[in-house]
Amino acid sequence: MYQYNADDTAFLVERVDQFEKQLNRHLAGDLDAAKFRSLRLRNGLYMELHAHMLRVAIPYGILNTEQLRALADVADKYDRGFGHFTTRQNIQYNWIELPEIANLLRDLSAVGLHAIQTSGKAMRNITADPFSGLTKDEVEDARPYCELIRRWFNIHPEFSWLPGKFKIAINGAKLDETALQIHDLGLNIVYNEANELGFAVYVGGGLGAAPMVAPEITPFVAAEDIISYLESVLRVYNLKGRRDNLKRLRIKFMVREHGAVEFGRMVDEDWQQTKNNPELKLNMDELAKLKKDFALPIEPVDLAGFTDTVDFNYSIWKKNNVRAHKLSGYSIVNISLTQLGTAPGDATSEQMRMLADLADKYSNSELRTTKRQNLVFPYVRQNQVFELWQELAKNSLASPHQGTLAHVVACPGGDYCDLAKAVSIPIAQQVQQRFDDMDKLYDIGPININISGCENSCAHHHISDIGLLGLKKNEQEFYQITLAGETLHETAIGRKLGRSIAGAEVVDAIEDIVNIYLDSREEGENFVDVFKRIGITPFKEKVYG
Repeated sequence: MYQYNADDTAFLVERVDQFEKQLNRHLAGDLDAAKFRSLRLRNGLYMELHAHMLRVAIPYGILNTEQLRALADVADKYDRGFGHFTTRQNIQYNWIELPEIANLLRDLSAVGLHAIQTSGKAMRNITADPFSGLTKDEVEDARPYCELIRRWFNIHPEFSWLPGKFKIAINGAKLDETALQIHDLGLNIVYNEANELGFAVYVGGGLGAAPMVAPEITPFVAAEDIISYLESVLRVYNLKGRRDNLKRLRIKFMVREHGAVEFGRMVDEDWQQTKNNPELKLNMDELAKLKKDFALPIEPVDLAGFTDTVDFNYSIWKKNNVRAHKLSGYSIVNISLTQLGTAPGDATSEQMRMLADLADKYSNSELRTTKRQNLVFPYVRQNQVFELWQELAKNSLASPHQGTLAHVVACPGGDYCDLAKAVSIPIAQQVQQRFDDMDKLYDIGPININISGCENSCAHHHISDIGLLGLKKNEQEFYQITLAGETLHETAIGRKLGRSIAGAEVVDAIEDIVNIYLDSREEGENFVDVFKRIGITPFKEKVYG
């Protein structure tokens, strides 16, 4: 993984010092709340329902164990002993006292972590496939490109005050674990017909109240030209994007208004002015150095003759949580933070320290975060997977529910967020209680359920098999249901089932939907396959009677 150097550390310290001065001005009454708002947002600090929330960036989802222990310390020192891992590979703290924020950020900077541009109208944390560099079907490891693009655009003076927030995802694998086309900009690593490496570029995706799938605006930009091309995308957006309507700030509305072809033409017209500027060419020497930083830190191992342990519970967990590694002798292990009865994505400081200890022992001191609020151990020897499972089980982190209906993805919802219209966590827990039989879950197979407490869609409910959106009617909580959203093979927004369902009835509705799926399923079909074949009507008739 990338190792921060002295310049990186100095920059983070300077940034904290600058923010602390503005914070002190605000606390002294010399900087009013309205003027301080944009400064705190660009340093990841929100005002939430009960206290300030801080969002900490985990660039492209990679953590070392020193950093995870530092996040545990922050949870104990500045919060209430836990943090919340998000669908964009970050971590959030929900109980931050404003006078402590500079000290908190200084503690993070000591281990190369920060909250810069995790909020505000600027480029956010760049996300990537959590299995980057680990799988056989990969075109190219996305992480070195994530790092170079992050460096270029963090606090870029031209693009620090965009019309709206701007999210980028980069993927180098055949399957789309990053959900490229729901981002403002998605980069898919490809080779062209001349066998040159570059990027297919998708612009104008996003969820929220008006979900849109980003269209491809160009099938190929050479790797060395990607910085100049991204500058042109951002420049066109910065100059011509809407700033007069709070509900039309995102680039997706601009792309929809002009159309993908015309938007691509505007970008290309701007790009012709800068694409040959040598200062905007991707630094291939620096890229080569970064590729060494991101090279696999392990070598293949010969485990000829190794036979894994036969244990029923272990076998179920392994089937759902362990996937193949491109190096012989190794496995990739998913660790679900959505334990039965807990808030999805939450981890206590004790759990973080325990996981750091286990990653030191079993995963070369590295972890990854995912959009399904999991943690990943990327380097586990196959003959140590059972031992790791036993250690996880001792600490109540060996949930076998990864990929099942009981592995719910949820935002903090009305329990914490002042934007939420309804709760998310209690509904997630009710779903887990209803579907707590592992035999039944095994029979149902892989189904994703995501719950967002408001139309901002932080839990990505539009792109799950079953999505719930919290609403409020006459001071009562209701949930709108969407079905058959997906991103892994192709990107599609889920279809609305019908009128919203009262909170007290929503889990019954989910069970009805699952039963229609089971009654209609043919061999080899997943939920989306069944939905495409039979349509929405059988689900609607079952739920609404």
